[in-house]
Amino acid sequence: MNKLKHTFIVAFSIAFASLFNIDIFIKGFIITLSIILFPIFLDNYYKLNPIKTAIVTGIVSPVFRELIVYFQIGDLEQSLALVSPDVVFYFTYGIVYYFLYYNREKDYTRFFFTILACDFISNIAEMSVRTSVIKYNVKIIEGLIIIALIRSIIVLVITMIFRHYKAFLIKEDHEARYRKLMILTSSFKSEIYIMNKNMNEIEDITKKAFKAYKIIEEQNYLDELKKLALDISKDIHEIKKGYMRVVAGLEDISIEQLDVSKMSIRDIIRILKFDIDEQIRHENLDIIFYTEVKTNFYIEEHFYLMSILKNLTVNSIESLDGKKNGKVNLKVFQIEGYYIIEVIDNGNGIKSSNADYIFNPGFSTKFDKETGDISRGVGLTLVRDLIQDVFKGSISFKSEEKIGTIFTVKIPVSSLTIENLYLNQ
Repeated sequence: MNKLKHTFIVAFSIAFASLFNIDIFIKGFIITLSIILFPIFLDNYYKLNPIKTAIVTGIVSPVFRELIVYFQIGDLEQSLALVSPDVVFYFTYGIVYYFLYYNREKDYTRFFFTILACDFISNIAEMSVRTSVIKYNVKIIEGLIIIALIRSIIVLVITMIFRHYKAFLIKEDHEARYRKLMILTSSFKSEIYIMNKNMNEIEDITKKAFKAYKIIEEQNYLDELKKLALDISKDIHEIKKGYMRVVAGLEDISIEQLDVSKMSIRDIIRILKFDIDEQIRHENLDIIFYTEVKTNFYIEEHFYLMSILKNLTVNSIESLDGKKNGKVNLKVFQIEGYYIIEVIDNGNGIKSSNADYIFNPGFSTKFDKETGDISRGVGLTLVRDLIQDVFKGSISFKSEEKIGTIFTVKIPVSSLTIENLYLNQ
């Protein structure tokens, strides 16, 4: 269905373009914009059979032109005589293009000489039908060659520009998809990390529940209490099994296939900046997000690092809470044996009464008065755990109410799992 639609798009576009023309050599023989567009369409819709496309175009375009010419001169027989040879031109063009270029390697040299041959041979065929002769004088042959050469050069230039533009759009689309995939995957892997950690806690609770049951059994408490303790132990165990199935299912998605072996901090922050800038534009926030990368290193656990940076940056954006001229600055630099990451904002700061609790699981100050929803409060807890457990580093902060906050992450160079390559520029 798409091929049929594209074929008629070509045919009607060429028919419309045939209106832009000039007569040359003999009456009815015209130089038209459509002959420049036709090979461009054939190259763009390369899956279309050029012979079939030429047949449809060779019918639609002359019929369209016939109507225009008839209304101009008012003579049906004469208008048919002027237009009908166009059919030969398109049929010949499609056949030559098919044998010289269709299903062959798509290089510019072959393309140029193909359309040059198509243009010249098709013009010869059309003029043969118009004049009913095969012999031409040298002037006409030279003229047809020059016309074919000029049109072929124009077609080649337009095609090269069009191909490069398409490649640019594809590259941009690929990079945009990759950036989104990177952000999504970092969030996904962080959730799996939390779930795995929670399973260990569930295991501890299961052991404590079973221990309580054993104590109740040994102390000969009421059978009802003993049964209740055993049921609690079993229920917790079932919850753990369900949790394990979920985690196993998530890991079976083979998220590792999305991983690259390593990524530089510059690339991580470039992707993050694009995502944050897009969020700022989408939410129409009065915020500027700056990044400064004064050192560079490659890292294997790049998804976890992306999750850390995303959480800290989003936390800073949320702290601005509608403040005008908001600023968030992310810095990366090295001091002796540590990589330092700072996220600085000029937001509302952290209340001194909350300072001791912001890394506690479940703690959150984000409450929606309209819906009653409250954040689950795992962001900074996750950040701290990832920094400590994965990177053997530390996180600290300084904050003043109404002034802003600085979060500082210190990661030992020695804790990274691969050799670091310094690319300071």
